[in-house]
Amino acid sequence: MSINIYELHERMTGHLFPAFSNTDERFLALALCGEAGELANMIKKRWRDGVDLTPGIREEIVDIRVYLELIAKCFDIEGDKLDTAVQAKLKKVVARVEARLAAR
Repeated sequence: MSINIYELHERMTGHLFPAFSNTDERFLALALCGEAGELANMIKKRWRDGVDLTPGIREEIVDIRVYLELIAKCFDIEGDKLDTAVQAKLKKVVARVEARLAAR
């Protein structure tokens, strides 16, 4: 059974946030940046203070994934479409790097 992240998010958080928050690209972009900032701060503290913040870091990564999938849905590139686009992009990056290395 596959989980539909969009339906799950709506069912679990719909009563907590305004209706626009799942579909407004502006809100989602700012939320994504906020979560990325929280992740960066935890990694900074792990590096600076030498403390294990792995559980919190994992939670932030999940938060980022949820917001990324929601914003991707706004642009009709969610789920498998996003995975396919990522694979195509990585192939382009590899080809570009290999060409640069071959030119040396």
